[in-house]
Amino acid sequence: MGPEEKVVSMDEYRKPKDNEAPELTKLNAKTSRDVGRMALILALVALLLACVLFFKANQNVSALSKDVSGITAKIGLMDARMAELETLPVKSKRMVTNTMIQEMAQRASYLSTQVDDKEQAAKLIQAMELLQQAKPAQ
Repeated sequence: MGPEEKVVSMDEYRKPKDNEAPELTKLNAKTSRDVGRMALILALVALLLACVLFFKANQNVSALSKDVSGITAKIGLMDARMAELETLPVKSKRMVTNTMIQEMAQRASYLSTQVDDKEQAAKLIQAMELLQQAKPAQ
């Protein structure tokens, strides 16, 4: 056998047969339509998913902005309290001074009842009145 005899022609396998060509064309057209529909459905699902994610993110951002405004209000309150604490030494000094003056006035009042001399009692009562007038404003 010669080398030419062993060669088989593939032309008849490559060419579609006359009765198979219309079916193959219909199948290709149907496949293209199905792929197109599937792509359209996937695009719609992606669009729907994007919308859901956008609205969820928008909702989270609005909740976050509310939290930030609440924190801002709390910071303002804390600043006011800190300013109040800065004046605390002045207030406590006034309270101590007021307490000492009241104590001295009560002692003067008690002494005015214990002395026998009317002049001394009158001076002690006058001292008590002066001490009452010397109280710092609160």
